[in-house]
Amino acid sequence: MMRQQRTLIILTGVTVVLVLALGALSLSSSDEPTFYLGAAMKKAWQPIVQQFEKEYHVKVRAIYGSSGGLLSQMVMAKRGDIYSPATPPYMEKAIKEGVVDPSTVRVVACLAPAILYPKGKHYTLQDLLTKNVKIAMCNTENCAVGKFIKQMLEKEGLWDKIKKKVVVYTENFAKLVSLLYMGEVDAALGWNIAKYWYPNKIDATILKGPMPYKPCMTIAISKFSKHRDIAQKFIEFLNSTYAKYIIFQKYHYLRPGALG
Repeated sequence: MMRQQRTLIILTGVTVVLVLALGALSLSSSDEPTFYLGAAMKKAWQPIVQQFEKEYHVKVRAIYGSSGGLLSQMVMAKRGDIYSPATPPYMEKAIKEGVVDPSTVRVVACLAPAILYPKGKHYTLQDLLTKNVKIAMCNTENCAVGKFIKQMLEKEGLWDKIKKKVVVYTENFAKLVSLLYMGEVDAALGWNIAKYWYPNKIDATILKGPMPYKPCMTIAISKFSKHRDIAQKFIEFLNSTYAKYIIFQKYHYLRPGALG
């Protein structure tokens, strides 16, 4: 009986220690600057965030996802220091809902809509319409590129035909690219920069036609920010030689103004 009591006391003590440790870990994580960054630029964001942490001796919590999904997370949590969606409508919504400080909004880079396919193959829009091709797209509500391409195809009167060929909608752009990379679909409708994420595996043909708006990524400081000075430094860091190299040279995002 005494042995059982001692065992129970030991287990209870271990449980208390674990709870306290996890609580401290959670508190530490919540105290970190939190950046909500669109998945359309994940490959570029990752090294930029790492370099920023190194130069400014700060630990950043970077959360990647769809533009709409990230905004919803920020609104629900009422926290976060940076918001960077892939296209203007989401930033406009963030401003309207009082999530970001409009005076801090900056354009980061622009994108081009495209048909994505495995290296060595080639698909045109006509191919997608007429051939037996399994197509993937991003969610057309919360994912910026999904919404953008849907609206673009609607302007051309092609959306109703294309959507019949779509076999899967992904949560965000990074997951869309992964699906194509793994060979789960024949083609995808997304941003052309996927070909620079995996140049040996993916190729792209830019979609031509009237655009509903300029697909440019923006960034702003959240009104919930508890680390405004760090958030401001990060936005300024995007003008550094290193950040510009990663964005415009390594991953070939378009410079603001390139779309006219």
